[in-house]
Amino acid sequence: MASTDFRHQSIFVNAQRQNRSLAKRPSREKLILEIEQLRQELQEIKGEKMQLNILLEAACARADAVEVLLRESNQQLQAEIADRDRAEVAMKEAQAELQSIQTTMSIDKADMEMILEATIEHGDFVENLLHDQCIRDPVTGLFNRRYLKEFLAREIERSTQAQESLGIIMLDIDYFKRFNDTFGHDAGDLVLQELSLFLQGQVHNSEIVCRYGGEEFILILPESSLEDARQRAEQVRLGVKHLNLKYHGQSLDTITVSLGIACFPEHGKTGTEAIGAADAALYRAKAQGRDRVVFF
Repeated sequence: MASTDFRHQSIFVNAQRQNRSLAKRPSREKLILEIEQLRQELQEIKGEKMQLNILLEAACARADAVEVLLRESNQQLQAEIADRDRAEVAMKEAQAELQSIQTTMSIDKADMEMILEATIEHGDFVENLLHDQCIRDPVTGLFNRRYLKEFLAREIERSTQAQESLGIIMLDIDYFKRFNDTFGHDAGDLVLQELSLFLQGQVHNSEIVCRYGGEEFILILPESSLEDARQRAEQVRLGVKHLNLKYHGQSLDTITVSLGIACFPEHGKTGTEAIGAADAALYRAKAQGRDRVVFF
């Protein structure tokens, strides 16, 4: 009886062990499956992480490229802004210069209109002024050789018709070069100018005095005989010696002149011949010692 109970009890225990073994077996397989599933999920996660890393690197590279592009765009924009600012400054300067030019042109136009109006209103004065500049010597203010030619031609014709003589006095400053060499050319110009003023005071009525060239002067004396011309020449010679000229407060040397006299028509049938005769007489006066009057 006891043996039978023991046997039954053993059978029961073994049955329980088998049941527990069977119960544990599916749980272990399930665990293995779960572990395998977890391993696969882990691999997938690693794969996704790798892809995310790749995407992140690509995004970072793209971001760097975008940053470079943005920096270059910003630099280009700043350069364009600077160029625009410079262009605006240059445009303002150009506008100011244009305004200044327009103002100047307006002033010049107004001045030209005034000059034109004055020229129209005072045409005779302007014409006389221009004519005077053409016939006057700029240094002495005396008539020049151009006017001498015109004047002498008229007086020769008049003297021929009236059967009157015409006196010609040609004079030259003695040793004129010493004034330039000693005191300078300005002093030489002063001598010419002062002598010109003196000679202008010696002519009257229809007579004229001209600067013939250099330090040579010529006086044309209508209605004058050879003797009249000689007396006038002596007056001129003596008067010149009494000129007291100073240059910058310093007295200049005494001035003397040599004079040659000729008359139309006695010493020439034309004005040119008469002047040539007076010039020849002047040459003789200088050859004879200067400071004298010689007639042809």
